[in-house]
Amino acid sequence: MPPGATRIVLDLRHARRWSVEVSGGAGSWARELSPRHAELLYLLAVHRTGRSASGLAGDVFGDPARTVTVRAEMSRVRRYLGAVLEHRPYRFAEDAEVEMLLPDDPRDLLPYSTAPAVRRLRTSAPAP
Repeated sequence: MPPGATRIVLDLRHARRWSVEVSGGAGSWARELSPRHAELLYLLAVHRTGRSASGLAGDVFGDPARTVTVRAEMSRVRRYLGAVLEHRPYRFAEDAEVEMLLPDDPRDLLPYSTAPAVRRLRTSAPAP
């Protein structure tokens, strides 16, 4: 990792014990994630070019009109990830290195999630 670069590790390996760890020039810190924040950050990690509020609303709720809810959740996420999250569209900073730690069995990815995009990604991945 180049000096001053930011590294983000999104750990989704264990059900209900999801976390994000950020390290870079300003130090390192980690935070446990709520189920909704884990879903949102996973989707942003999958879609590195970003997602609009309506795109995320469709991904998470199956309803692209639920942008107010998505914006409120992303505002909460940006309180602790503000320096590494951008918006319009929502995305990780371009120069951030994002690593995802996923369960061995893709079917165990965010197992309680009912988000349409997560369910699609979970079921489309090949089983071990």
